Amino acid sequence: MPHPPKRAVSRNTGEEEMRHQEVFRAYRELAAYFRGRRTEREARAALKIIKAFVRDREHMNPADRRPLGPPTASKPTARSGRKKRAQPEKVSRRRRRHGESRPSPALPPPDSDEPSPPSDD
Repeated sequence: MPHPPKRAVSRNTGEEEMRHQEVFRAYRELAAYFRGRRTEREARAALKIIKAFVRDREHMNPADRRPLGPPTASKPTARSGRKKRAQPEKVSRRRRRHGESRPSPALPPPDSDEPSPPSDD
């Protein structure tokens, strides 16, 4: 026997706004996972939040649903005027194998006043 459809829990606007912020944070977490900055565990948690949000929207009456996307009133306006900071060039570094020691820093050339060490020729 099919279950009756679940009714959406009516929330006040404060709760609803907090829920939307949580979903946007989850979207950012998921994007960070794909950029390699989060673990799979964190991505799965973010995905659960997003899926629960979508599930709740599906149970709402389409006429009562808020439009998707960030609310226009909560957009930060101070950041829009900022210029992006120039990114420093990345220095490529060679990865060391396990147990390989660090290369010693280059020694400065010996002073001409000091005698050079005797060679074993």
